Amino acid sequence: MTGSEKSFRTTDGVRLVYDDHGSGLAVLLVHGFTCRAAHWAFQREALVAAGYRTLALDLRFHGRSDSPAGGQRVSRLGKDIAEWIEHLELDDVALLGHSLGVSVCLAYFDLFGTDRVRAFAAIDQSPKLVNDETWAWGVRSVEWANVWDAVNGRFQWGNPALEPAMPPHVGKLLAEVGSPSDFAVGAVLQLLADHFTADWRDVVPAVNAPAWVATGRYSPSFPLEGMDWFARTLPDSSLSVFENSGHCPHWNEPAEFNRELLAFLGRALG
Repeated sequence: MTGSEKSFRTTDGVRLVYDDHGSGLAVLLVHGFTCRAAHWAFQREALVAAGYRTLALDLRFHGRSDSPAGGQRVSRLGKDIAEWIEHLELDDVALLGHSLGVSVCLAYFDLFGTDRVRAFAAIDQSPKLVNDETWAWGVRSVEWANVWDAVNGRFQWGNPALEPAMPPHVGKLLAEVGSPSDFAVGAVLQLLADHFTADWRDVVPAVNAPAWVATGRYSPSFPLEGMDWFARTLPDSSLSVFENSGHCPHWNEPAEFNRELLAFLGRALG
């Protein structure tokens, strides 16, 4: 199967666009908040070269996909993943999510289980974003007392000073396909609020598929302890910490990240 842009319509009439490259076992890529399918360029090339069919979706409200009046819920995005898999007529996929994309995958698992998923990879996303007496590893500095200020951009959540400098190859990619900073966040504050206030911890131990959790040593968003909890609580999982990365190890260290991703897929998919 050669690479091409394709689309389908969800049950609520939303046109979602995705890229379809290569052939073989299918790896579905689910990007983070304000990103788009094109931001998986480094992984797409490696996955196709390794013999995988690689599909990257523009989530609703992102990239080339529609921005409907409703549906600003992570659960709706999870249902979109289910309808995408149904549209593709696939029964054994690998799911790779980054940031919000991880939460979207967890929403999918919560609603539909893992019967059609053979592997799950999660990049730098806590299953709970708000810190409280039950959880200390959410988004740095965000608590219930200030979560609405965080969503509305009234203060700088996380710790951007931890993020390593952007490597030139990342700057080149963003110049070519667009930067997340160009995204109109104000149009999807309801989705961001839903993302911030969700708690997927009870879903994690029910993910009945081999899993891999990846994070950067200097993530500005989440403490390493939370990523360790995530990996230990998934029934069959491992953790990789990328030493020269923050929130996006798949960007900052693509060669190292892809090497570990392909090793995981080789183990999980056989």
